[in-house]
Amino acid sequence: MRQVFVQELWACTPESLAEKFKLDIAEAKLCIETLTTRGVLKLRTDSRPREYEGASHKGKRGMYQFVYVGLVVFEDFAIIVYPKYLCEADVAKGQEGETRLRRIIRVLRKSAGSYAEIAAASEDGLKANDRLVLTLVLLETYGEYGLYENEERVFRRCGGGDINWERTMAKHDAYMSDGVPVYLDYETNETVRQSADFITRLHRFALTECSAFMKDSGLSELLGFDNIELSIDEREDLGDTGTILYKLEREKGTQFVTWKQQVLDLLTRYFDDENVSVRSEEVLCLGTTSFYHAWEKACCVALGDVAKKPIGSFGIDLKEPWKSQKGKTLLELMPRPRWFKAMDDGEKECGCESTLIPDAIVVRKLAGGWAFGIFDAKYYIPSFGASVEGAPGVESITKQHLYQVAYEGFMRGHDIKQVANVFLVPGRGENPELLGRVEFDVLESFDAPLVNDVAMYALPADEVWECYLRGAPLDDATVCGMFGASDLRRETE
Repeated sequence: MRQVFVQELWACTPESLAEKFKLDIAEAKLCIETLTTRGVLKLRTDSRPREYEGASHKGKRGMYQFVYVGLVVFEDFAIIVYPKYLCEADVAKGQEGETRLRRIIRVLRKSAGSYAEIAAASEDGLKANDRLVLTLVLLETYGEYGLYENEERVFRRCGGGDINWERTMAKHDAYMSDGVPVYLDYETNETVRQSADFITRLHRFALTECSAFMKDSGLSELLGFDNIELSIDEREDLGDTGTILYKLEREKGTQFVTWKQQVLDLLTRYFDDENVSVRSEEVLCLGTTSFYHAWEKACCVALGDVAKKPIGSFGIDLKEPWKSQKGKTLLELMPRPRWFKAMDDGEKECGCESTLIPDAIVVRKLAGGWAFGIFDAKYYIPSFGASVEGAPGVESITKQHLYQVAYEGFMRGHDIKQVANVFLVPGRGENPELLGRVEFDVLESFDAPLVNDVAMYALPADEVWECYLRGAPLDDATVCGMFGASDLRRETE
């Protein structure tokens, strides 16, 4: 099976896709039609630029764009859609490229919870005919729990299991030795696995076939699956579909172990011919159309976000009125807009609506005092020249200033010296890079420690993903450098 690498937001026509995928024009049109149906491709109905598109990702009216990150299997080739901040040289060749792609798939999996929950392009979850996801879930479940095997509890005479004293005393005579009863024969509890069970045989066959499919598609190594060969059965050796489904249904009626029930459901989907048969034009997807969610989650972990932690846990010597609210979080302290209904005799408050929620807040004690950082993760690819392209718009800029105004009282009340107001975009480098900053002259100037601009940093995406996968933050020097003072470090006890 051939592999084709495509950059997210790549814009194409049937002719350019046919050239890249080495298809004839009719096959290219069928591919576009199928991928568009699944949401992998999206037709551009205008040429208006989007702020999340970089200078090299512009699509014209009538073109199709890959609005997706992940894997797509179509006919005899696998399409690997890699994130827009990477170039083909970063992923196409060599061990480093394979490692980077494998990391992206792990990020997708962690962000969603499991392969079964990765948002497919159709956003319909695990459909019965979604063979790729079904295959991955079967392999994933096997890796976690092992083979489906039934166990039978039996009693053995003088076996190697735990001694069953009740049965031993009831069935065997004791001999006295210095007043102590001694049993020369005893009964033991044993657990016997029924490895020849028919359901186990079905599981072995499905795992072997799934592994062969992954190997043939070239995805086993990318996804980190070992080759599995547990069965030499052919499909017809297992019997007709009706008999298989009947036995699986009967087994489900007697099985109460949760993971085994899940395996039975998966096997039912797998062997149901109507559900898992894949037509030649069917497309199999494992990925998401909202990869920006993963970037936001990863930045929160990498920065050590404290927005949802009680303010009493920061280590700050809290003053009133915050001291009496030490169990509240910074998000709970964020002011909320209030609506009022006009009445004949005045107005009536309608309550509070949802409020602004920053992506990540960092509170650190540095050598120069306490620091407060407000970070907004943007899955953008900005370019700076005579004009700025692919940068956050006015709404995002004004929200960043509103965030610091909302927390101004808290910062001044606790003598916080350093404030960072930052956009975070993915970068290809090994270190954070300050790309630029933005000012909004219409807004009033803020007095220190508040800032009058919003900085934009490109974080090393590979390192951020690793932090997310490990559940560990970036080193202190990296985070502290974004407070505008690279020589500041977290104060050590």
